[in-house]
Formats: sequence, C-alpha cells, structure tokens
Amino acid sequence: MVIKILPDPSTKPNINDHLISQKQRRSQSAPYSSHVRSEISQQRRLPDAADLRRMCIITKSDLNRIYENLDYRQRNKDAIQQEIARKKELAERSAQITKHWPNTIAGARERKLEMKKIREQEEEERKKLLDIEEEKLAAERRREQIEKAKQLKYYETDRIRTFHSALLHTEVLKERDLQIDMKRRIEQLHHADAEQERQRYQVAQNEYKKAEQERLEKKAKDRANLSQYHLAQVGRKRIQSAEEKQRNQREGEEYRHLAEQYAFEQMEIERYRKLTQKDVKNMYDKALEDRYKVKQMEQQMDDEEDEELRIYAEAKKKIARLRREKDIQAHQEKQEARDHMIGYLGSLQKRAEANYDTQIFRAQAQREAKELREEQEKLDKRQKMLESINKYRYETMKRREAEKEMEQCEDIDMRQKKAEADQLFLLYQQEKDKKRNQNAQALADFHLKQAQERKEREHGLKDSELDEVQLDKHMNEIERQQYQDYAGRVISYMEENERNTYPMKKVYTEEMKRFDQWSQDYRKTESSNNNDEKKTFNQNKKSLDQTKKSLGFQWNISNK
Repeated sequence: MVIKILPDPSTKPNINDHLISQKQRRSQSAPYSSHVRSEISQQRRLPDAADLRRMCIITKSDLNRIYENLDYRQRNKDAIQQEIARKKELAERSAQITKHWPNTIAGARERKLEMKKIREQEEEERKKLLDIEEEKLAAERRREQIEKAKQLKYYETDRIRTFHSALLHTEVLKERDLQIDMKRRIEQLHHADAEQERQRYQVAQNEYKKAEQERLEKKAKDRANLSQYHLAQVGRKRIQSAEEKQRNQREGEEYRHLAEQYAFEQMEIERYRKLTQKDVKNMYDKALEDRYKVKQMEQQMDDEEDEELRIYAEAKKKIARLRREKDIQAHQEKQEARDHMIGYLGSLQKRAEANYDTQIFRAQAQREAKELREEQEKLDKRQKMLESINKYRYETMKRREAEKEMEQCEDIDMRQKKAEADQLFLLYQQEKDKKRNQNAQALADFHLKQAQERKEREHGLKDSELDEVQLDKHMNEIERQQYQDYAGRVISYMEENERNTYPMKKVYTEEMKRFDQWSQDYRKTESSNNNDEKKTFNQNKKSLDQTKKSLGFQWNISNK
C-alpha cells in the first residue's frame, strides 16, 4: 500500500474562502466547541503530522496505470520511430540485394533508361548529320543565289543592256518576218473565203426571191379576205344604226314626258312662293313696329342721361369758380407780404449807407499796415539771401583750391605710372619680337616638313593611281573576255535559230572598239605617270633656297 497526501486546498484563494465559510457554519452548528474539536483532530493525526482525512490511498496497479497513462504518448512516438527506422533499414538492405537483378522493376527501368539514352545519342548524331547536310545545302543555295545575283548585276550593266537591246531588235525583226508571212497566208485565206462567200450569196439570193414570191401571193390572199370582212362589217353597222335611231326616238318621248312633268312642278312652286311672300311681308311690318318702339325707349333713356350730365357740369363749373377765387386771394396775400419785405430792406439799406464811409477809412488803414509789414519781410529775406551767397562763395573757393592740389598730386602719380608702363611695354615688345622670331623659325621648319610630306603623299597617290590603272586594265581584259564569250554564244545561238544577227554584231563590234580604246587610254596613262615621275625626280634636285623661295618665305632662315 502507498499513502499519498493530497494538496492543501488553502493554496487556492477561492477554495480557501469557501472552506472558511463552511468551517464557520460547522462551528455554529456543531455540538462540540472549538477546543474540543482541536483535541479530536490531534488524536486523529498520524505520528508524522499527516491528516488521514486529507489522504488518498491507492493500489500499486492503479499507480502503474497512472504512470502508463502519463507516458503513453511518448512511448507511442518512440515505437513509431523505431518502426520507421526498421523499415528504412529493411528497404536499404532490399535495395542493395536487388540492385543488380535483371528481372525486377527497377532493373527494367534502368535498362529502359539506358536504351533511351542510347536512342537519344543516336538521334543526336543523326540530327548532327542532318544539320551538316542542311548547311551544305544552304551553302549551295547561297552560292547559287550569289551567282544569280552576279549574273543579274552583270546583265544590268550598260554594255549588256545595250547588247540585250540588240537581241530584242533581232527578235523584233524575226517577229516582223513571221508577221509578214502570216499576213500573206491570211490574204490567201481571205481570197478563198471570198469565193465561197460569193457562192453562198448567190444561193441566198435565189432563196430570197422565192420567199418574196410566196410572200406576195400570201399578201394578195389576205387582202381579198380583208375586203370580204369589211363588206360584212358595213352590213352590221347599217343594222346597228337603224336600231340606234329607234332607241333615240324612244328616249325623245321619255324626255318630252319629263319636261311636261317639270313644268307642272314649277307652276306649283310659284304658287307656293307667292303665298309665302305675303306672310313674310306681314312679319317684316311687325318687326319695323317693334324697332320703332325700341328707338323711342332708347331716346327717352338718352334724355335722362343728358339731364344728369348737365347737372354734373353745372356743379363742376361752380367748383372751378370757387377754386379761382381762392387762388386770387392767396396771390393777394403773397403780394402784401412781398411789399412789406421790400420796405424793410429799403430801411436797412439806408442805415448801411450811413456807415459806409467809416468802413472805407478802416479798410485803408488796414491795407497800409499790411504793405509796411510785407516790405519789412522782403528786406529781412534779402539780407539772409546775401549772407548765404557770401558763405557759399567762400566755401566754393576753398573747395576749388583743395581740388586743384589733389589734381596736381594725381598728375604726378599718373606720370610715374605712365613711365613704368612704358618701360614694361618696351620689355614686352622685346619679348614679343623674340617670340615672333622663334615662331617664324618653327613655322619655316613646319613648312619644310609639310612640303616633304606633300611630296611623299603625291608620290603615294601616283603609285596608288598606277595600281588602280593596272587593276582597271586587268578588269577591262576580264570584262572583255566575258563579254566576248557571252556575245559569241548568244550570236551563234541566234544564227542557229535563223535570226537576223546584224544588230547584235553591230553592237558587239562597237563594244570591242570601245574596249580597244580603253586599252590605249590605259597605256597613255601609264606613260604619262612615268613622265611625271621623271619630272618629280628632277624637281627634287632643287636647292634649299629655291624651295624656300617657292614656299613664299620673305625672311632669312639659317640652314641646318
């Protein structure tokens, strides 16, 4: 048996509070006091101070089961890893054993891979051979295209184009001969056709005459039939005219009867109209009487309105008269006020005339005092102006004397500086002359060097010209040979086909003459170049002084 102590519940605050509350309730409800309970609890404790009420007793099997449950996952992981390692080891051993077996899937795969590799190598070799063959074919095509381009370019030259024009002329002549022959044959065919046409025309003419005779006979027969038809038609028209005459008579009787009926109806209408006229006259008279009565009533109403208007006009005149009287009264009042004001102003004017002399005397005194004051101010102002002028003159004289002294000092300094500048300029001119002489010497050397280089360059150009002439001569010979071969083959082919080769031979002869002329020109050019070389050799023997003179030097240069 194993004894295991459970954890103290006092470690958890919530549970502790709960236990304290339970303990209090128990203490309140328990029959024993707290002292007695403490003694009882001490009696129940084991010697090692373990409380039996807080202990859990389990068996060994339960403890082992608990341990197994705790280590279950780790043991499963270890078992799985061991199984994986075992399977991996077995797989490696199996692979080592079956590595070289020919009748396994892996062996078959290896053989297939090796065979595939061999096939790929063979395919690669075959492709390489095909590429080589294609390159050869491409090179051959390029060569053919280049040859074709050269041939086309050769055909585009003026010489070959002229020869081809002659060839075309030859073909045109041949075509012209063929056309003449064709025309002759066509004329023969036309002559034979004309004879056949004449015979056909004779046969057609006979047939036409026969058909015309038959047509005339048929026309006479038709005319006889038509005359019989016309006679029958005349008889029918006579019968129709008689019937129409009878029908017109019947219609005339009907129209007469209708006219009589119409006249009777008109008489009835006239009688009715006369009766209605009397009624209308009576109605008109009655309407006139009514209109007269209406006019009388309107006249009476107009008279009443005129009376009202007369009364209104009299009242209006009375109001206008009263307004005029009121305006006259207001005007009289204004006139009286104006007269009173005029009298008052007249009295004021009389009093003002009495005071006028006094005002004049006072004004004269004021004007004289003002004139005296202005005169005194002018004198003071003039005195101040004279003083300022004298002061300005004195200051100006002093300033001019100071400026004169300063100008004298500056003039002395300027002379000294000018003398120093002249000395420096003299030194500069000497240095400049020295440098000019050095530059002239260097320029002379440079000109001599340029002359030598120009001679060498001219000699090189002449050599290159000679090379070009030789090359042109060689190319001319090649072109002549090519043209001669090509033209000869074409002319011989045309002669075999019975063509007129005169234009081609003419062009061929002219081109050969032109080739000969070019050969002569090349020989002349070579001879002239040789003469120029001799002249150049003689000119190189001139002295240095003559060379300087030819270069245009105007100063003496020491010979080096």
